[in-house]
Amino acid sequence: MKLISNKLRRKKMDCAFEQIVKRMIDSLSTKNRQYIDPVEHCVEVSAEAIKADKYIFVCGNGGSASTASHIANDLLCHLKNWNRKNYKVLALTDNVAAITSLTNDYGFQEVFSRQLKAFGSRGDVLWAFSTSGNSKNCVKAIETAKEMGIYTVGITGSKGGCMKDLADLWMPVASDEVTRVEELHMIYAHILAENIEAVVSPEEK
Repeated sequence: MKLISNKLRRKKMDCAFEQIVKRMIDSLSTKNRQYIDPVEHCVEVSAEAIKADKYIFVCGNGGSASTASHIANDLLCHLKNWNRKNYKVLALTDNVAAITSLTNDYGFQEVFSRQLKAFGSRGDVLWAFSTSGNSKNCVKAIETAKEMGIYTVGITGSKGGCMKDLADLWMPVASDEVTRVEELHMIYAHILAENIEAVVSPEEK
C-alpha cells in the first residue's frame, strides 16, 4: 500500500478542518430567534433562582456529562468576577459512588432523578444536556423536576427529541451533528454562565 504523501495528507486535513470550522461558524452565526430567545430566557430564570439562594442542577451523559461538570464548576467558582460569592450549583454527573450505586440498585434511568429527589426543592432550576433530546435519564430527571416545582431547561440539538415538548424551556442549537452539538453546548453553557454572573454579580468598576 502506497503511503499518502505529506502534501496530499496536509491538503486533506486542511479541507476537513475548514469544513468543520465552517459548519461550526454557520451554526453560531444563526439569527433565528429559535436559538437566541431561549438563551436569554434561561439567563433570566437561572439568575433569579441564584438570587433567591436556590440551586442550579445540571446533568447529561458522555460528552454532555463533561459539559455539565465543566459549567457547574464555572458557576460555582467564577468566570470573570473573581470576587463574587459562590453559587449553589450541583452537577448530578460527578459523584461516582452515587452514580454507580443508583445505577446498580435502581437502573441508569433513575440516576439523576433520584439525586433531584434528595437535593432539589421548588424554585430550583435543572439544565439537562442531551444531543438527541431523548436520553432516558435526562427525560426522567425533567419529569421528576417538574413534579417537584423545579424549572426545567432541555438543551439539545436542533430537533429536540422528547425534551423539546417536555421541558419548561427548550434550548436547541443549530445542528444535529453530534460532535458539533457537543461543541455548541459548551459554547452556549459559557454564554449562559457569563451572562448569569454579569446579572447576579456585576463587577465593580
